[in-house]
Amino acid sequence: MRADALERYTTYLRLQGLSPATIYGRRRLLLRLAAALPVPLLAATPPMLTTWRQAMTHTPAVIAGYVSHARCFYTWAVLEGLRDDDPTARIPVPRKPRRLPRPIPGADLADALAAAPPQIRLWLILAAWCGLRCKEIALLRAEMITASGAHPQILVAHDATKGHSERVIALAPFAAAELTAAGLPARGWAFPRADGRPGPNQPYRVSQMINAYLHSLGITATAHRLRHWFATEALAVDGNLRQVQELLGHASVASTQIYTFVRPAGAAATVAALPVPEQLRAAG
Repeated sequence: MRADALERYTTYLRLQGLSPATIYGRRRLLLRLAAALPVPLLAATPPMLTTWRQAMTHTPAVIAGYVSHARCFYTWAVLEGLRDDDPTARIPVPRKPRRLPRPIPGADLADALAAAPPQIRLWLILAAWCGLRCKEIALLRAEMITASGAHPQILVAHDATKGHSERVIALAPFAAAELTAAGLPARGWAFPRADGRPGPNQPYRVSQMINAYLHSLGITATAHRLRHWFATEALAVDGNLRQVQELLGHASVASTQIYTFVRPAGAAATVAALPVPEQLRAAG
C-alpha cells in the first residue's frame, strides 16, 4: 500500500463528517486486513480477499460490516485513481438474520428504578422514557432540557447524536418531573464527569455503568434494551411507527422496526378480528 493511502483515506472519512469512533473502527479493520494479506492493500486481488472472507468465523452481521468497510476503502481507491477495480465487488456476504426486539421486561425496569443511585436513575429514565442513546445521554447539555412549562422537551443536538440529525423529544410528565427534581446544572454538561476532569462522560462509560448496575441486580438486560422498551411502548400507544421513528432519531423506518416488539396479545386480537365468510360460520 502506498505509504500515505491510509492517511488520505482517513482524511476523506473525516471530511465526510464521520465520528472519531467510526473512523477508528474502519482504520483498525484495514490494518487487520493488511496484516492478513500477502501483498499491500492496494495490490490485493479478488481471490486474496475471498480467502480473507472465508477465514472469518464471526456472526453474519459482523462479517457484513467488515466486508462493507473494506469495500468502502476500495471504492475510494478507485475514485482516487489508486486502483482500476474494486476487488471486493463479488465477495459474498451472509444475510443478516432478523431477530426480535428485546425490550427490558417492565418488572425488571421497575426494580432497577427503585434501587438506582440518583445519576443512574436519571440515565435509566432518559433511555427508557425518552429513547436516548448512551451517546446522547453522555453528551446531553443542560440548556437542551426544558423540563417545565407547557411543552417540556429535550433537544438532541446534532453533535450529540448518531448521524448528526437533530430532533426534539417531548418529555413525558414522569420524566419531566424526575429531571426537574434532580437539580441538574443550569448550563453545561447535564452529567459532569465524576473524576472532575473537563468534558463530558464518554458514551461507552454510560453504557458500562448502566449495564454493570443492571447486572448487579441480576437483570440481564443492557442499556440498549431500554431503548427497545421505549420504542415498543411508544408504538403500543397508537401504532404510529412513523412517529416512533422520529422519536428514536432513525433515518429509516426499517431501523425502527428492529426496535419495536409487537405484543402477542395485540397480534392475537388482530387475527381474532379477521372476518370469516358467512357460509363457513354456518358450517361451523
